[in-house]
Formats: sequence, C-alpha cells, structure tokens
Amino acid sequence: MSIISHIDDCLTRLHNPPTEAKGFTRWWWYGAAVTKEEVRRELTFMQQAGLGGVEIQITYPLQEDSEAQGIKNRTYYSPEFMDILDYTLATAEELGLFVDITLCSGWPFGGPFVPFDMAPEILIPYQIDLIGPTEFAQDFTTILPGEPIKAVMGKFENGALLPDTLRDITEHLGTTWLHGWQWGHCMNKVSIPEGHWKIYVFITNMYKQQVGIPAPGMEGYAIDHCRKDVSDFYFAQLGEPLLERLGRGRIRAFFCDSIELGGNNWTAILPEEFAARRGYELTPFMPALWGNIGEITADIRYDYYKTFSELTIDNFFRNFTAWSHARGVKTRIQAHGTWGDILQAYAAADYPEGETFGANDKYEVNTVHRRLASSAGHVYGRAVITNETFTWLRSPRFMETLEMMKAAVDAVFLDGINQIVNHGYSYSPESAGKPGWAFYASSFISHNNTWWEYYPILSAYIHTVSAFLQAGESYAEVGIYLPQADIWSAMPLAELHMAMKLEEHIGKSLVNRVQKSGYYFDFLNDEAVTQLSAATASGLALGANRYKVVILPYVTRLPLDTADKLLEFVSEGGTLIAVAERPRTAPGYKDRESNNRRLDTLMQGLFEREDGRWKTVGKGKTIVIENEDQLVTRLKEAEAPDVEIESLGDASGQNQAAQTVGYVHRIHQDGHVYFLANVSGEERQARIRFKYGGRSATVLDPLTRRTLRSIQLSPESGAASIELAFEPFQSLLVVFGEALPAAADLPNGVQDNGGLPEARQTARTVDISERWTLRIPEAGFEQALERLQTWEQFAEVQYYCGSALYEKKVTIPALRADQRVWLHLEDVREVAEVFVNGRSAGVLWKAPRRLDVTDWLAEGENALSIKVTNVWINHMLDPALDEPKPSSPLSESWPYFTEKIKQIRDRRLYAHKERQQVQAPLPSGLSGKATLEIVTPE
Repeated sequence: MSIISHIDDCLTRLHNPPTEAKGFTRWWWYGAAVTKEEVRRELTFMQQAGLGGVEIQITYPLQEDSEAQGIKNRTYYSPEFMDILDYTLATAEELGLFVDITLCSGWPFGGPFVPFDMAPEILIPYQIDLIGPTEFAQDFTTILPGEPIKAVMGKFENGALLPDTLRDITEHLGTTWLHGWQWGHCMNKVSIPEGHWKIYVFITNMYKQQVGIPAPGMEGYAIDHCRKDVSDFYFAQLGEPLLERLGRGRIRAFFCDSIELGGNNWTAILPEEFAARRGYELTPFMPALWGNIGEITADIRYDYYKTFSELTIDNFFRNFTAWSHARGVKTRIQAHGTWGDILQAYAAADYPEGETFGANDKYEVNTVHRRLASSAGHVYGRAVITNETFTWLRSPRFMETLEMMKAAVDAVFLDGINQIVNHGYSYSPESAGKPGWAFYASSFISHNNTWWEYYPILSAYIHTVSAFLQAGESYAEVGIYLPQADIWSAMPLAELHMAMKLEEHIGKSLVNRVQKSGYYFDFLNDEAVTQLSAATASGLALGANRYKVVILPYVTRLPLDTADKLLEFVSEGGTLIAVAERPRTAPGYKDRESNNRRLDTLMQGLFEREDGRWKTVGKGKTIVIENEDQLVTRLKEAEAPDVEIESLGDASGQNQAAQTVGYVHRIHQDGHVYFLANVSGEERQARIRFKYGGRSATVLDPLTRRTLRSIQLSPESGAASIELAFEPFQSLLVVFGEALPAAADLPNGVQDNGGLPEARQTARTVDISERWTLRIPEAGFEQALERLQTWEQFAEVQYYCGSALYEKKVTIPALRADQRVWLHLEDVREVAEVFVNGRSAGVLWKAPRRLDVTDWLAEGENALSIKVTNVWINHMLDPALDEPKPSSPLSESWPYFTEKIKQIRDRRLYAHKERQQVQAPLPSGLSGKATLEIVTPE
C-alpha cells in the first residue's frame, strides 16, 4: 500500500499517477476466433487509450469458420488456442499491459470434463398427505424427476408439523428394476399411525445447470461450488494445463464472474458437514426447510444456510485463492449471487469485485453489487477493490456516451470502489466492418466506437482518481450491521441471492439517507464485529476506520458473540441504534433456549428503554427508533457527520447538493484526502463542512489535473468549512495538510473558477447560431444551414454515425489582456471537438458545453470548425443494414449446423432489440444556440 505523506506527494500523484491505478477492460473473444495481427492491433489501441490491462473472457462464437473472412473458431485448449494465448501474453507484456483470465468459458465455472455427480444440485421437496392408521408404499418411477435421497415423516396439526413426531424414514427408499436394469425409485412399506401425517421426500433434480454461452469445446456442467474435491478437480483439469502450457508468472489474476447458479440449494456433503458443524443431524428436521415445524423452523433454516455458506466459502472461494497463490497468481472474485456470508465471500479474493448493472449513472448507494464488495475490501484490508462497470448502462445498446460513463464512474467511486474494469471491449476483426462485433450486455467501449478517439480523456480521469483512492486507507465512522441471520432464518429451501435479499431487508431508502446525510458507512458482518475489530474509546477500530455508530437495521436475530461484542463497544463509548426493534432471538437450534435467555439478558442491558429515548450504557448509549424516518435525526444527536454538504442558493429548500454530491474519505499518513463528485447535470454550489481537516486545504481537479485553490486554515481547529462550486458532472479532490504547496504549484493567471463561487465579472454575448455549413465528408454530404441543425433530419444522412463538421467564420474584436472568450454550445449530440483557425482548442464531451477559446483566436476573422461525433444507435436502425442468413442448415466448417450460429447472431449481434425500442433516429450533431461570451473581470 502506498502512502501520501504530504501535499507535494499529492501533487506528484495528480500529475503522475502510478501505472497500477489505471483502469482495465474485459476483452471478449468470441469462439477464440482471433488472429495475432488483430490481437496486437487491439492491444495497441487499448494501451494508447490509457488502459492498464485486459481480462480475457472467451465465450460463444459469433460467426462460422470462413477462410475468406479469416474467421477460424478455436476449440478450447487446443494447440492453436494455447498458441494464440501465448502470443497475447507476450504482446501484452511488450506493451506494458497485464492480463487476467477468466478460469472458465462463459459462467459459472464448469466444462465438458465435469461429471454429473460434480454438478450443482437442486433439492426438491415432495409432500404426501396420509390419514392413519394405514400402510403406505409408492413406486416413484416416472413420477419424481430425480433421485430421492431423504425421506421424513411427521404428524400434522393446526397448520404445522409437530417436531417431536418427525422421523427419518430414508431407509424405506428403494430402487425399482426392469429386466435387471435400474429403472427408478420407490418407497417401501411404511406404517402410518393414527391421525394426519405428512411424508416429505427430498429428491435431487435430474436436471443440472450447464455453463452459459461457452466457447467451442467448453459445453458442459457447471461445478458444485460447495465441495473441495470438486474445486480441486476443476482447477486440476482447467487451471494446471493452462499454467503448464503458458508458464507461471505471466497471468496476473484468475477471475471468477458473478455466481449465477440457478436453483442451487444442496450439496451431497451437506448432511455430514451439517452434523459436524452444527452438532445434530439435519435429516429429521428437513421439512423445516420447506414447511412449518413450529417455532424451531427458523433455527433449522439458519443452521442449514450457515452450513451451506461455510462450505462454499471454505471449499470454493478461499480454495480458489489458495490454489492460485500456490501458483503465483492472484484472484478477482465477484461474489454477488452467492448464498453465503457475502463479505467473507468477496474478501476471499485479492481483488474483491463489484458490478454496476443498468442505468446507474446517478448518485445512489448500490448495496447489491458495489457497497458490499467495497465494504469487504475495507473490513478485510484489501487495498484494491475493482468493479465491472457499464454493464447495460443503457438499454438498448449503442446509446452510451462519455458523459454517461463519467457519471457512472463517479457513482462507482462514491461507493468505495477504487479501480474500474470496463464492460467492455469486444474483439472484432476488420472483416466484420463497423460497428463490428459487440457483446449483448455491455457498453461498447472499443476502437470501433464513434467516440473512441476521445475515450483517453475519460481513461486518464479514471487513472487519476483511482490513484488517490488506492492510496492510504478508507475511513468511515458508521457501520451498518448485515442481518444475514434474519435472511437465513426466513428463507425456505431456495436459490438464495444474499446480496439482493440484504438490500430488500435493509432497504435502499435507509442506506441512502445515511449516506446523503454525510455519514459514509461500511457494512459489517459478524466476523467484522467479533474478530476483526477492537472496541476502543474512539469506536470499533478496524484498520483506519473508527465506527463510532453501529446501526442494526430491522435486526431480530443476533448471534450471542456479536451481542457480547456490541455491549463491549457501547460500554467503551460507542453508539448503537436499533431500527424498528431490538434483537430478540439468538439464531440456531442447538442450545436455543439457553442462548435466547442469555441474549434477552444482554439486550435488556443494552435496550431496556424502548420509549424512543437514549439509554446510557457505560460510556456509550443506545436507542430503539420506530422506523428509518427518525434515523438521521438520531444519528446527528449521537455524532456529527464526517462531511456535511449544504446547498447555497438553493431556492427549493431540498438541499439538492446533498442529493447529488457525494464523498469518499481517505486517511493518509499525515492528512485527510476527500474525493467529492457531483453526479448530476446541474451546477451545485455548496458549503462543505469537513469534520477532519488540517492547517491547509488544497482543491484539485482530477479531470484537468489542475490545482484550483490553496487555502490557509485556522490552526486552532481540526475541522474546516469550505465553499465549493461544482459544474455539472464535476468532481474535486480536497487535500488537507499541515502546509500549503510550493508557490509554483499554485494557480496563476485567470482561471475558470473551478471549485470557486463565481467571481464578479461582466460579459458580452455574441450569438453565432446562424449561417453554418454542415459537412460530412465520409458520406459525401454538404448542407448550408440557416441555424444549427442536427443531421439526422436530412434523409441522406439520417442513419449516418460518425463525425460531421459544422463550420463558419467569426469576427473577434481586439481583446484586453484580462478578457477571455468562451464558446457555449446549447445542445451537443454527443462529443464536439472545437477547432479555431485549424488548431484544436479542446473537446466538449460532457456538460457544461463551455470552452475557453481565447488563446486560439486572433483579432478579426477566424475560422471556426466543430467536429461533432454521435453514437452508433442510428446506424443500427437503418433498414438497409445487412443481416446475412445461412444458405443451408449445414456448413462445411464448424459449427456444422448453421442454425446454431444464426440463433446466437440473431440474439446477440444484430439490432433486433434496438429496433424494437427506438422507433426513429436520435438527434446527431448541434442544435439550439451557440454563443461567444467575452468576459471582463470587474
């Protein structure tokens, strides 16, 4: 971990961020149909764009083999496959790029070598109602689609099974035979006593999950993620040959994509492991996993899911990293989708990885895919936390802009992530034309995009911010406890997506209220509270974090050791807030009655008062509040916000700045660094109160890499209050230290007021909206315009995607030395590069579309040319777009059935969805007003 020790080091980091902080990209290889020439070309494009590396993910083919087009799909792990991978690693190393590889094709982990008995299992309960006394037997052949593995019977009264009557009758399960062949399954005769009885037969489904959208040769079963023997087998089959053929030390990390195991709720080793870990046999109580067996139902479910969690974390997640480390490779893991302790699952990796899914270019806490990943990194000491970014940023595809991407990136940073993984870059041969091959779920971030030449601006910004967010340690004073015990206890036998259930239980509103009130927080699991942290007078100490307040959001079940540690935390001076009610139950079946009595004693000591008033406990205090509406008020009574954001000049009274401007706080060796971002298209002026400051503050712009302000602060107080003005989608870094930077690093001359309230000035505006020439050389199109007009309105170019030129002459009077001339463009779709007298004056790619062009102008007549680039969506709507169909169901080359490729291309390559959702071409080019503003300071 690198340390910034003073402001001069920060300025060095601003201007020369370390290479390892660069963003990188997922790189799809379709059918591994890649050539060495194209691999080198695309890696060069990436390197020139400022990316630091690639993650190769090899997936379904998009085209059948074609010698004429140079398309040759490679069988996974064939000699040709290994040869191209070897070449790619060598070329990447030559270009200074690292390479990660997904240890699979498609997802989840699996392949053709995985046998049926190592695939994920789905347990299905069947129930049979019987009235005794009677004898029962049943031939299940052709009735139950799977293998019966357990059977339990119990008496049923008043809507519940009586737990004292539950009996394991698995021994009555048998096999049916036909002419000496095993044909099916049955239940041999069972005596049913008097009354209403139920028999539960639990079967493992005969249908098991396959790997999704794999490359040629990788079709097959997914693996059971709960068994170490299966993981070891998988790594030996897939990982060992890869390292043997390519050599160790060449792959930076193996990647595990999100855990998408549909329906997985069982593993063959669970009964044995359950007994060893929980201290009793599960089988007699298995009806609780589906139905009601009285008050112990929730305890059985908790024990079941806790065991399931431990098995997958120990035997897959941690085993994956241990196996990789033994071979000199790190790991990146997306743990969302698992049923286990979510922070432990993420933290099993060297690089916990979150994900941004959908139109997340707004300031909002993303619990499911981001905040849990970053919390795992902060709690378990992972310095770098990555994020799959831009997945489905817009639907349909081909509508993403650099402005949207900047907003999406800032939202990711504000959730505690500190390295961006583009989702992503599609390998595409030149023969595919433009836009070429594209992935069905991602943003289109490659050399084939219209605006790719401007992507390095965003890439450099990502690099700079990541450099600051990877230095030092994250700091938070609020911890939100994860009610995983409540989730496990409430869930019947199911495919449990823990991250989604946690968000549903806690609520989006609660976490956003906490965050937007100035309290950065981490999620805490039981291990974080009980083992990783220390209760001190300044809060739960965990790394640099000092969690002064812990929130229990709708927590009803709390493990005893967690309750003990929370009592210690409060006694030392901490604040504990329970939302809705205090915990009342210790989860788990064994010793449940004594554990519940012990918990009740602890909770009475902590929360004896439940009248909405604070209770003093030792040096600290606790409170039970009715609902989250009271949470922020009580938080502020307990602890001042780390960063308080107050709108200036906000007539709405809604404190809009706090709703769109967020922060991240990093602790460095002798100071505090804050990243602040306005994730909105509106200007925001705000007074920012920093709880922890210093004797000086320096405001940096990570986009322009400029020092905007340096302020001497009062030496008497550690806090600071600074007024900052944010342009739309602007972010700032505020660095506190003991001394101001050297004078040479301070801004000189007239600046653009970045980070400052507007200075007093007068302005004269010249409207230049009329009489332009629109030229599109690539389309052979030229049109005189009375006023600025977008080009899709002209039939000849309505589907054109690329760049166009808007040109005219402007006359400029003689300027004073202190005057500046600003170009304003009202509506740009989507990127505008401004040329004055043949020289580039800058690029307008996000709001505000405002550019200082003074230094490029001359007195008298000037040639103004604006190169405007749109996005690909209009091209995808073109009715003339060629979508070739196979001439025959059979092909002379792989795949031999052309219908397979046709289905893939129809679903994933062509623009059917785009045409369904977008009915007419979108605006492309310039419209509205264009002005030159001559500014004179007063």
